[in-house]
Amino acid sequence: MSVLFLALAGCELGSGRARDLREAWMDPVYAAVGTPPAPLASGDRDGDGLSDEREAELARTFAPIVLLDREDRARPASVPWVMERSDFVEGAARVRRARRAFDDDVRQGSERPEDWVTYVDVYPRASGGIHLEYWFYYPYNDGPLIFQHESDWEHMTVRLDEAGRPLGAYLARHEDNNPGPYFAWSRLRKEGEHPVVLSARGTHATYADRSDLAWFESAASSCDDLAACADRPWRTWEGGGLSRLDDVPESALAGRAFRFDGRWGAAGFWPGTSAPRGPMFQSGHCAGGFAACRKPIEMASLP
Repeated sequence: MSVLFLALAGCELGSGRARDLREAWMDPVYAAVGTPPAPLASGDRDGDGLSDEREAELARTFAPIVLLDREDRARPASVPWVMERSDFVEGAARVRRARRAFDDDVRQGSERPEDWVTYVDVYPRASGGIHLEYWFYYPYNDGPLIFQHESDWEHMTVRLDEAGRPLGAYLARHEDNNPGPYFAWSRLRKEGEHPVVLSARGTHATYADRSDLAWFESAASSCDDLAACADRPWRTWEGGGLSRLDDVPESALAGRAFRFDGRWGAAGFWPGTSAPRGPMFQSGHCAGGFAACRKPIEMASLP
């Protein structure tokens, strides 16, 4: 049995109620970069001025297709999936017991698309338009040389104009990429309105195509015909589907996990060997004024 260590002392920032978080973080951020939208009277659980129905519609319309390399030994999963196979430990008294690595079966993720969940946040951009933030969870980062660690959170962000028309996307590469290089919509491959991106083998960084790969990365072929592709197209709205990042319904335990601001696994000695923090505590999660935004002005000034 593997261990996912969550220290109780690290939960303070994310343990407040939604309204407390808005007053403490969102309102000051919007004061710096723009005017906060007025919450709707109903059907707007996160109070950002976009209806829940509209958020769900946009999230599904532009949900990405992620091409998984067939030789990648680390598949996606979901938060409940990994927590069912790990010890959820709160409290510093058991730190030493939390040093064991994930079991091999946990590191490999799931072969069942039904277990692959994409976590989504939809919110208005402070400088105009809408962002659709998609987060992918892999239990293990099996990168080259020593670039290996437990839990791998990767993401991409689709940018829309005020009317919900796509303009482009930011493709993140590795932890806290804040939020990654920007690609115009015309530059991205698409199937209908769904952008098609590559997941790098082992590291799962997100790339537009093979010409976009970093020199040390490899990935699936671009697969002209997705239906006959030898690699695995992950249609993120199918299988395990999409789940709201700010309202995770799978379990109360998963909700507590998302509010934890520490690392999602063991801390390594060398750079690139420590588990990352969760989405809510990475600087790529926040472009318009969300609770954990560390660089609101820079994020608001992105193209």
